[in-house]
Amino acid sequence: MNKKIIFILAEGEHDSAFLYRILKADGFKSHNVKIKDYPEPLKKFLEKDKDIIQSSILEVNIQQASRRFMPYYVMQKDYNLIFIYSIGGNTNNEPRRGLVSALNALNTNNEGEIQTWPKTSISVLYFFDADDKGTDSCIAKIIEEINPVFPKWNFKEKSHYKASTFYKIENLKVGAYIFREATKDKGMLEDVILPLMRKGNDDIFEAAETFLSTNTTCTLFKDKLEYDKTGTILKKVNKQKYSHRKSLIGTVGQLQKSGKSNTVCISDTDYLTDDKILNNDTCKEIIALLKQVV
Repeated sequence: MNKKIIFILAEGEHDSAFLYRILKADGFKSHNVKIKDYPEPLKKFLEKDKDIIQSSILEVNIQQASRRFMPYYVMQKDYNLIFIYSIGGNTNNEPRRGLVSALNALNTNNEGEIQTWPKTSISVLYFFDADDKGTDSCIAKIIEEINPVFPKWNFKEKSHYKASTFYKIENLKVGAYIFREATKDKGMLEDVILPLMRKGNDDIFEAAETFLSTNTTCTLFKDKLEYDKTGTILKKVNKQKYSHRKSLIGTVGQLQKSGKSNTVCISDTDYLTDDKILNNDTCKEIIALLKQVV
């Protein structure tokens, strides 16, 4: 039986939680086994995982380190395994580059190196936000990032590579998906998650919006806020960035998962149901992309 392994490289924990939720809706199960119980060469690879992407360990606080350098989730369906990493944004390229390089070596028949088993394919899938740069810019950034990993590979023009498809590069299949607004080539993960969570829960979200609006008037915050030219809050207490959409997810999430992080609110609350996910265009695109290689 052919085995398929996908390594997903996401920007943050929220992205990873949403992808976990999509995979769960599509029939994948959590693969919660000890590293020692993985078959070779995955066992040896995971043992070395921290060393492979340690280039940025000095830039990570101690609480983040244990998760940054190991998969955030591992999912299984039939003979297919998906490892989901939360490595950082598209400027944090060294750890991703190190991981991709190691994966390419894993799938190469070189004596003395860690090798994968027969009839196994390995794929890498990037997930980035479009932000204001757009999809093509993100894809060009990925190609620029992985170029040094494959010095002998003759890359085509950056415009040749598109999102939502895989390309065979040496021993790997490499693809990317860019989160964006439904009708615009810009945006981010929250532009996908919030409409899904809000559907059928307008009363809860309207109440949360009312609560969050007090941060512009209450004594605790009003003298410590900074705004951009449109009146949007840029920063608040202790100069931390304020994200209204992230705050909204956290506020409504507490109704089901008291004291839990946004990551848990995304992965485990009933605001995101299997029915919503399986009928959402973005989620269907992601599932279809994964089915190109599993």
